[in-house]
Amino acid sequence: MSEPLPSDEARRIESLLDRPYPEGYREEWIERIKNPPEEEVRETVPLLVFRLRDEWLALRCGVVKEVCSEGAVHRIPRRTNAVLRGVTNVRGELQLTVSLRALLGLAERKDEAASLSRRVYRRMILIAREGDAFAFRVEEVYGVVHFELEQMQAVPVTVSKALATYTRGLFSLRGQQIGWLDDELVFHSLASKTL
Repeated sequence: MSEPLPSDEARRIESLLDRPYPEGYREEWIERIKNPPEEEVRETVPLLVFRLRDEWLALRCGVVKEVCSEGAVHRIPRRTNAVLRGVTNVRGELQLTVSLRALLGLAERKDEAASLSRRVYRRMILIAREGDAFAFRVEEVYGVVHFELEQMQAVPVTVSKALATYTRGLFSLRGQQIGWLDDELVFHSLASKTL
C-alpha cells in the first residue's frame, strides 16, 4: 500500500488537475474525435520466403498451392532435361517437377548458407497458375511474410544475369536479402522448357 501524500503535495497535485483548459483545447479534441485523421494504408503483398542453395527467394502466395515434404522424383524417358526433372506424387496427383535452381542459373556453392529458421527441412513447393502446375525442391522454407511494396529495392548489377532476369526486386528480412521472383516470367519460362 502506498502512503497517503502529505497535504501540501496533495493540494499542489489537485491544483494542477483542476486548472482551466488552454484556449481552444476542448474544441480541438472534439474536432479530432469527430473527424479522426486518415490512417496511411501501405500496400503489402503476401510472399512465401524459401531458400534455394544459398539464395533466399520469395514468390507471391497467390501462386503457391502447397508446401509439402520432399517426395521421390521419377524421370520421364526422353523428356527429362536440366529444368524438367520428372514427375512426383503430391496427394495422389502426378505433378511435373522442375529445377528452379537450373532455371535461375544458381551455381553449386560449398559455403554454409545462413538460415532464417530454427529447424531446417528440405521441402517441395507446388505452384500453380492458369492451369500450369509445377513442383520444385527447396533447401528451406521460412514462411509467409507481408512485404510493403514501397520497401522494394532495385536489383543490383552484381546479381547473376539469369537470377536478375527473374527478380522483380529485393527486400530485407532478418538481415538477409530476399529476391522477389516474377511469377509470371517464371511460369512462362517453365512452360516453354517443359513442353
